[in-house]
This record gives sequence, C-alpha cells and structure tokens, in this order.
Amino acid sequence: MSRRAFYGLHLQPTGAPSFFSFVTYTPQSKEQMVACGDLAEGEEYINPVICDFLLFVAEWILNVPLNNEFPIGYDDVTVICSRQRGNGSQHEYLMQISGLAENEPKRSVLERLLKIVHRKSWNGFKPT
Repeated sequence: MSRRAFYGLHLQPTGAPSFFSFVTYTPQSKEQMVACGDLAEGEEYINPVICDFLLFVAEWILNVPLNNEFPIGYDDVTVICSRQRGNGSQHEYLMQISGLAENEPKRSVLERLLKIVHRKSWNGFKPT
C-alpha cells in the first residue's frame, strides 16, 4: 500500500511490550453504522480500528502482506480504551496484542515491530 493510504496514522510503544498507542481517523461506531443503514441490526460488526491497526503494522511498518500467513489476526488485537484528539477527526486508542504466550510466530512479529518502534528515529509513522 502507498504512503497515502496510511496518512494520519501513528503508532507509539507504551511501557508494556504488547500495548501500543495507535492514532487513526475516528471511525463510525456500530450504532452509527446501524442508524445509517450500513450495518443491519443482527450483522457482525468488524471494528475498523483493529483493521487499520493490523494493516498499518503489517503492510506499512513491517512491509509484509496482511494475509492468512500473517500470524497476528483480528481476534489477537483488543481496543482497551480510546480518547478523542483535537477537533475529533482522530482518536487515540490503547491497543493490546494478545495470545503471545505459546506462539513463536506472533512473538517474532511483535519483536520485529518493537525493534522498529523503539528506534530513536521512529516518529510514529516511519523512521526519519
């Protein structure tokens, strides 16, 4: 994906190795999607924040495709909390990657990610 696809997204490490601060544009909530007809009442809601997080980590930061071979999936990521930033067009989310205990491929991806985002040159979007 192009740089433009990820414009405005930022990722920073926190003090805990499997938690990240992730900034993305404020998505529609499930309630908003149901109200405008984009989602039927009984349909499964796929959280766009988790999808943005996975795409940003895999395809932009790690430069690998987000496909079935990528070891971290939708169910491995949790939004812990969020807060509005600025005028409300962006939100900051505390994201957690779980299921790492006995999964070497997931731990390996997390270690690669942490090496990148802990660099002094990391500005939240890319190394400078």
